[in-house]
Amino acid sequence: MNKVVSNDVYNEGTALTELEAWYNAGWIRALDLNLARFLQSEQVADERVLVLAVLLSHQVGRGHVCLPLKELFGSPQLLLNLPPAHSRFTDEEHELVSPLQLLTRLGVTTEADLEGALSASEAVADSPQTDVTPLVYQHGALYLRRYWHYEARIASALQERMQLSGQGSRAPDIAAETLQQALDELFPHAADSTTSSPTGIERVNWQKLACANTLRSRFSVITGGPGTGKTYTVVRLLAMLQRLAAEPLRIRLAAPTGKAAARLKESISNALHEMQQSTELSEWQQVLQRIESDSSTLHKLLGVQQGTRKFRHHRGNPLSLDVLVVDEASMVDIELMDATLEALPAHAQLILLGDKDQLASVEAGAVLGQLCQGAEQGGYNQQSFDYLQSFSDTPLPDFLRAADGPSYLQHVVMLRVSRRFDGRSGVGHLAYAINAGDSKRAAQLLLGSQAAEAAGASHEQQTANSFSDIAVLQSTGTETVSQRQLFAQQQPALTEDLRRLCVQGFSGYLQQIKQRPDAQASDDDIDTWARSVLAGYSNFQLLTPVREGEFGVAGLNAQIERWLKSALQTLKKTAAGESEPLQPALATEKGNGANQASEQWYEGRPVMITENDYSLNLRNGDIGMVLVSPRDGRKRVVFVDSDNTLRWILPSRLREVQTVFAMTVHKSQGSEFTHTVMVLPEQDNPVLCRELVYTGVTRAKKQLTMVVPDWHVFHQSVQRRTLRAGRLHL
Repeated sequence: MNKVVSNDVYNEGTALTELEAWYNAGWIRALDLNLARFLQSEQVADERVLVLAVLLSHQVGRGHVCLPLKELFGSPQLLLNLPPAHSRFTDEEHELVSPLQLLTRLGVTTEADLEGALSASEAVADSPQTDVTPLVYQHGALYLRRYWHYEARIASALQERMQLSGQGSRAPDIAAETLQQALDELFPHAADSTTSSPTGIERVNWQKLACANTLRSRFSVITGGPGTGKTYTVVRLLAMLQRLAAEPLRIRLAAPTGKAAARLKESISNALHEMQQSTELSEWQQVLQRIESDSSTLHKLLGVQQGTRKFRHHRGNPLSLDVLVVDEASMVDIELMDATLEALPAHAQLILLGDKDQLASVEAGAVLGQLCQGAEQGGYNQQSFDYLQSFSDTPLPDFLRAADGPSYLQHVVMLRVSRRFDGRSGVGHLAYAINAGDSKRAAQLLLGSQAAEAAGASHEQQTANSFSDIAVLQSTGTETVSQRQLFAQQQPALTEDLRRLCVQGFSGYLQQIKQRPDAQASDDDIDTWARSVLAGYSNFQLLTPVREGEFGVAGLNAQIERWLKSALQTLKKTAAGESEPLQPALATEKGNGANQASEQWYEGRPVMITENDYSLNLRNGDIGMVLVSPRDGRKRVVFVDSDNTLRWILPSRLREVQTVFAMTVHKSQGSEFTHTVMVLPEQDNPVLCRELVYTGVTRAKKQLTMVVPDWHVFHQSVQRRTLRAGRLHL
């Protein structure tokens, strides 16, 4: 409970004391406080600006690009999350004040007061001509200069690439009839004609229109949820671009992480193989041979220079390519997007793929989210609407038309029909409810017909709430009971349910390990065995939003190791030369692997790389499995390379790893698992939000189990949106 503080105006010099108290109480980071100290030492900012600078730095640390002053006064707690939830309001010396209280005591009562302080400060510029101040104030928002530069350059680069050129930037002289014929060949099947929608929007072949729309300029976005066919669309788009080009195009594929890049390569390769086997595309075979499936991380593509923020490729040394496809674009932060655009040659085409509703990047910025804002409503001006209609097999719903539609939406197409999550998919219905912020409906879907019956629903309504592909583990049988009070007595039952689920879920890959070939087996047979183990492991995965606590990554991994101890001990007895007892692996191991206790590296231990290792060509997020080599009985960690080959690496060579029976939702982006178990923590946390829950839920391919210790936490998570502040003016 916040304590009442005095309304006296502070004396000069006391603002920094309050900011230090915030830091001591854990409200802000050392980096935030040091910015205020630097500005004070330079004598370029009064105390009001010091406070604003700290709040801005705090927001950048939370993923925002800027600090909008209007929202600061309108809803400061929602904007800043200061004071943080479950924080204390006193330090050792005095009571703490909120940001708005502190500003009030410094004589600030209106937005105009802040604008006056900023305009008078030598630390702040409001013009791009000034390039020496650490802060910039424009468009009603305060920026750190570096992030203002990123946003301004991105806006300028995209505006240039969004210039329309005739029928299409890649085909300005190609007749519409020729384009229509090519699109009909690539997309021979109309959208699902059985879909019944009040607007008819799901009858539209959005994949075909996404391909057509990309031909209009040097920049486009294709967004859609899981199973909407982003890869299916982009492979056909690349075939179209190659066919229309006078000379073979240099096409590169990239993603923000190594895991996402490997997944992109696999998806593109599979899609190409299907097209090459299709008799309907016999005339496209020569074109398909010119499409490569190789992909890389954006950092590798740009040529990251270790220890710096610089890249080998930039405006003065652009990339050698004609088309760049970036998958999982929601994970690209503002700094990396700026670097990518800076390195593109002027003629090149940029195509962004991603799910706009997924979690944004870990670092500051939400470029894809801003570019897709309003995409559900279309927002197409008359020219764009008519263009898309000319290639559509069915009439486009009129609500997609907007006379004053923003320029960026003319380059965005949203895929709206999921082939993975159809009307019979509980995961699909749940994801839709979460995306809409309807936590009550989401809870009903998870609780199923039992809760519907208790609520007096009809038989039809009960049936509608029953889906075999979703389940829930909860600490009580009803969401109306105060689970904060009951959690302690209900927790053992919930933990036991989770234990049984994990033992059953992980048993598949453990059984595969027991099928180890003998020492005389061929290399192919040994690799086949290792692949089967890795495939079995990927069938079942626990996800959690947090790192700490019993239901965080560290707690779950330690607990699961204990639960699987018996099964793992059996493996150790069957492996030659293994006799040491199994000990729980550390949540994160640092230092040379040779110095770690040998019991850390037990057979069957899944590990994740937590820091890029360029000497081994391993990236943050890569997952391997500890196996005993049939050849010499020694342990190796097996990884699948981006070219789908296996590498057997000695544990002693790995430096930064983490046991990964459970991983964070952030780390799971770009992956999907046959059975996903999404574990929510028992207490609310600022990181919990709608986008996070949606991302975790949609990692499930066939089966989802939600673990809900407290329904209040579930409802808060689904209802809380992450709206990152940014002013990307396009």
